[in-house]
Amino acid sequence: MPSIDKVIEIQESISQADSAFILIPAELLWIIIGIYSLMDLIKNKKTISSSGFIMRGLFFIFTLSLVGFFTINIMKADFSMDEKQWKDDYLKPYITALPENKTYVQDFTQILEIQKNHNKKIKSIYLNNNVKTIWVELDILDKNNTAKTISVQTIIKKEPIKEPYITYKSINKNISKEYTKHAYYETILHIPEEYKVLAPVN
Repeated sequence: MPSIDKVIEIQESISQADSAFILIPAELLWIIIGIYSLMDLIKNKKTISSSGFIMRGLFFIFTLSLVGFFTINIMKADFSMDEKQWKDDYLKPYITALPENKTYVQDFTQILEIQKNHNKKIKSIYLNNNVKTIWVELDILDKNNTAKTISVQTIIKKEPIKEPYITYKSINKNISKEYTKHAYYETILHIPEEYKVLAPVN
C-alpha cells in the first residue's frame, strides 16, 4: 500500500505537469519577445541613447530570466502519469487499505433535499463513481459519548441486524482539493432489513 505522503507527492507532480502545459505557450511568447528585443537592440545600438541602451538591455535580461524560469519548471514536471493512472495505482490502493470506522446510529432521517445550513454536512467519496447515494441526518454518539447530529452522504445496505450503524474511512491529510480529510470515504449506512428508505435518484 502506498503511503499518504506518496499519494500526495504524485498528485502534486500531476498538478505541476498540468501547470507546465500552460507555461509552454507563455515561454514561446517570451522567446519571440526576447528575440525581437535583441534584434532591435543590435539594429538600433548606434542611434539610441546610452540610457535607452541600458533599459533595453535590462529588458532583454529580464526576458532571458523569465524564459529560464519557465524552462526549469517545464523540465521539472513529470508528464509520465495522468489523473486516471494516479487514481488506479496510488489513490485506490491507499483508500482500500485504510481501516474502517464504525459508529452506531441512534436514529436517522433521510434528507430529500440537502440545504447549506444542515448539521455538519459531510460529503462522501467512493472509489466506484457509479454508486447511488442519499443524504441522511444521523443522531450518533461521538468518541466522548456526547450525542450529536450530522448530515452524511451515504449508500444504504440492508442487513440482518438489530441496530443501524455507519461505516466509513477517513484520511488525516488533505490529498487535493477534492480528496480532503473533511470527507468520508466508502461510507455505508447499515440498516435492519425491515427499515424502509426511498431509492436514491442520482
